[in-house]
Amino acid sequence: MASLWMGDIDESMNEGYITQAFKSVGESVRSVKIIRNRLTGTLSGYCFVEFSDQTAASKCLANVNGKVIPGTNSAKRFKLKYALYTKPTDPSPPRNPAAEYVQAFNYYTQQFQQMLSNWKYDPKTNAYSYQQYGYTPSNWETSEEFGEEALEDPNPPLDLNEANREFMEQSEELYEALMECHWQPLDTVTSKVPTES
Repeated sequence: MASLWMGDIDESMNEGYITQAFKSVGESVRSVKIIRNRLTGTLSGYCFVEFSDQTAASKCLANVNGKVIPGTNSAKRFKLKYALYTKPTDPSPPRNPAAEYVQAFNYYTQQFQQMLSNWKYDPKTNAYSYQQYGYTPSNWETSEEFGEEALEDPNPPLDLNEANREFMEQSEELYEALMECHWQPLDTVTSKVPTES
């Protein structure tokens, strides 16, 4: 479908009047949409005329634009242009939330099953382990292959007494440094304050 913009519309014209005006000059239109102000309802002065296809719209523009509109008192003329926006030719299919939910459910179920298949039971350790990406059961390292360094605790126990002692020493050093650079009030200064003479 194609549309033409028609301007110079007045209050005496309605959709039926404009459709009849086009019929009287030999053009068939599918529909007419007169544009009004949403708040006040007053006429905006233009409308959109919809045709069955682009060829019919182009032919009408060439043949009718500038001609006198039949039946008008003041001999108004057809003022036509191509519409900058036309309705889409095939509207998008209606949304189906249930189908979207089922599609999402199926996707996440498949992802979960794929992730679940990566968990393997190891009878030696009597525990489950997760197969990382790119690894296969044949190249999984066993606990014997890690060596002694892998068995060391990555977070050795912390001696709290030693940590507290170090913190207190650092805090005292900071306090002393701050106090040494602190400005002393005048009553602690040993020199005399000069008096006015």
